[in-house]
Amino acid sequence: MTRITIVHQAALGDTVLLIPLFRSLRQRFGTCAITLVARTAFGHMLTRLGFADGHASADDRDHTLWFAPPEGGRPNSTPPWARCDLLLGAVAAPGDPWAANARLARPGCDPNSILFFSPRPPPEYPGHVTAWQRRQLPSLGLAAAPEPLARKNPDGAVVLHPGSGGDAKCWPRQRFLALGRALKRHSIVPTFILGEVEQERWDRATIEGLQEEFPSYLNLGLSDLAEKLSESRLYLGNDSGVTHLAAALGVPVIALFGPSNDVQWSPVGPAVTILRPPPPHTSNLEALLESTILHKMLTELRRA
Repeated sequence: MTRITIVHQAALGDTVLLIPLFRSLRQRFGTCAITLVARTAFGHMLTRLGFADGHASADDRDHTLWFAPPEGGRPNSTPPWARCDLLLGAVAAPGDPWAANARLARPGCDPNSILFFSPRPPPEYPGHVTAWQRRQLPSLGLAAAPEPLARKNPDGAVVLHPGSGGDAKCWPRQRFLALGRALKRHSIVPTFILGEVEQERWDRATIEGLQEEFPSYLNLGLSDLAEKLSESRLYLGNDSGVTHLAAALGVPVIALFGPSNDVQWSPVGPAVTILRPPPPHTSNLEALLESTILHKMLTELRRA
């Protein structure tokens, strides 16, 4: 069995976009065990969902010590996950202290068994981030892995997530609420997801009003949220980590993109639809009409 460790420190969406790389590695090596070194909550979730086989915290001292230059010809630490057949680092370049510690922590291993890749492509890159990742690992000969079958949950919830890490990526919250009311007029009662960021940005009266009007998921841990998403009939959200997660779980997803580059950063899944505002306002999400989104959702629900 080939033991593979991937070290990656980024936000939820970027971490979820490693899943196609996991699939490509399994396709290439057959039976293998993949350990993800990342933020604890992300690693736990991806392991629990079966995308990874194990995880470790990128914030543990054993790992953070690698960012300081080694002294005396010895590594600053020797974490258990470093004892693997293939170590893929997305947190450093080959000449960095991290790389020096990685080599010293694996004496006797083939130097070519430590590979490095940048998790984010340059703005001018013409393809998707998942292709960018594989392109940086030419010695592995990785091919794009097929997507899993789409999930169909005809009795599941229709889920709306109005948040994202950046305000510019968010369709206006009042229009999300108006969309929810429009769906109710079509006898569809949506469920809203409000994460920590949304609960900080929205005033209490708005949140309490939403809870009175719609079912909602609040304060769910990532693994519990993933379970709810996997059971949904249709998901609609901005360019966010939760949207990427919903797509990876195989449920039908409608993703709203404005300033972000969907060519590079579209969610990866078997049933993803991207909606952008029409020209010449393609970067301004406020130009995306409620009627356009409602029509697309009703069309998708008739298919479900």
